[in-house]
Amino acid sequence: MSLTSALSVALSGIQASTAAAQIISANVANAQTEGYTAKSVTLTTKTNGSFTGGVEITGYARKTNTVLSEAMNGAITDTAYLSTQDNYLTQIQAILDSSNDPPALSSCLSEFQSAWTEYASNPSDSTLEQTVVSSAQNMAGTIRSIGTEVASLKLGVQDDLSNSVDALNAALVKIQELNGQIAVASAKNQATVNLEDSRDTLISEIASYTRVTVMQRDNQQIALYTPNGMPLLDVDANSFSVSADGTRVLNQAGSYVSENLEGGSIEAQINFLASNASEEIGVGVLTKIQSQIQNFVNMFVAETTDSSTSEPNSFASIYNSAATDSGEEASDFFSVSFDADGLPDLTSFEVNANLATGITSVKTAAANDLSDLFLSTSVAITTSWNSGTSSYEYTSGTTFDAEGLVVENRTYSGIATAILSYFQQVASTTSDRYATASTQETYYKSAMASDTGVNTDEELINLTAWENSYAASAHVVSTIQEMMNTLINIVD
Repeated sequence: MSLTSALSVALSGIQASTAAAQIISANVANAQTEGYTAKSVTLTTKTNGSFTGGVEITGYARKTNTVLSEAMNGAITDTAYLSTQDNYLTQIQAILDSSNDPPALSSCLSEFQSAWTEYASNPSDSTLEQTVVSSAQNMAGTIRSIGTEVASLKLGVQDDLSNSVDALNAALVKIQELNGQIAVASAKNQATVNLEDSRDTLISEIASYTRVTVMQRDNQQIALYTPNGMPLLDVDANSFSVSADGTRVLNQAGSYVSENLEGGSIEAQINFLASNASEEIGVGVLTKIQSQIQNFVNMFVAETTDSSTSEPNSFASIYNSAATDSGEEASDFFSVSFDADGLPDLTSFEVNANLATGITSVKTAAANDLSDLFLSTSVAITTSWNSGTSSYEYTSGTTFDAEGLVVENRTYSGIATAILSYFQQVASTTSDRYATASTQETYYKSAMASDTGVNTDEELINLTAWENSYAASAHVVSTIQEMMNTLINIVD
């Protein structure tokens, strides 16, 4: 080997050692950066004509694990879905005042029932009559508050769905841009590892919105699809929007694609808003709470009679049919407006204005029957459409049948308890599932970081090895320089 060849080998070693040290320095500096993968230099034997010796840097590599990455992103999707549901159900619990014992709905109903019992024992006592009215106002106010807060929560979930879709669109556009940058850099033999890290981080972000499948394309580019084959990105990013009613998702062609978006925050929000409430936990929750409270209110405002005796057997019918003395309110103890489905608008439920202001008083003749009614298990109201009369009809019975909840033979307080218990159980189950999913996500993230992230101990060992390599190469260069100087001196 000539001195020139030896010098070339030594210089290539210095260049490789310097590049490796820079990579190790970057690795250590980003050891705690989420999504950063350990990098290394790729070397090959250097060839110069007939001479082979030394090394040259042909590229940079990063640690990857496709299996772990898919499992981690799947866990992110599951956790995001349940986290979103858990958050909304926690708000439902707050709306229903479930953290208190008893909750507001049960408490005010109990006070209303007790007020009627006491009034029935002494109907001439004006103080007891006023207590009936004030407890009724308290209960009506509680129900109006529930209706208002449920409507507000619906608007909030719709806003969240819109924000999630916007964030999905933005992430897809960024990945499209990164795909282009990676393709250009790859064609120029430039490093793409950091760009690939950024792209993987965005894929994990997308996984929090919806479940995603990654497909490899030419020039180190990728395509993204949902598990059922709907393209999110393939060369160009798809673009999504929210429907006018704020409850569904459309693609850029204007087609509804909600059913193709599985898991993540987007499906959680779509399900929470769903009008077709199913038995599945987390689906149609707003519809369920609306339906259940509406049916509960109907037990106070709908007029029904016993099918066999034709006797009044609901709160409204008993009050309205009782004898009216001078100065008493003849009908409609409660007032409410009804929607197109014949169900009460919760935000309009209130005590008759004349009773509330003291213009009229409560019927004394209704007191005993209404006091007894609170102990009855045939107080549930069923709403049905009569096509012959083109109107809604109401019948009382033993079955309380609302979206998500069917119970038999319950009193007023029993039905209120069933409603509260239903949402407490749903919230508890979802919270447990969320905790399990979160643990799974943490496990896969930790495994991914351990497998593809930076191990500082290994990096320091590698750094020592490269420093030794650098020192050896530098010593060779120094030795060759001395030899060249000696030769020059001999020639001179």
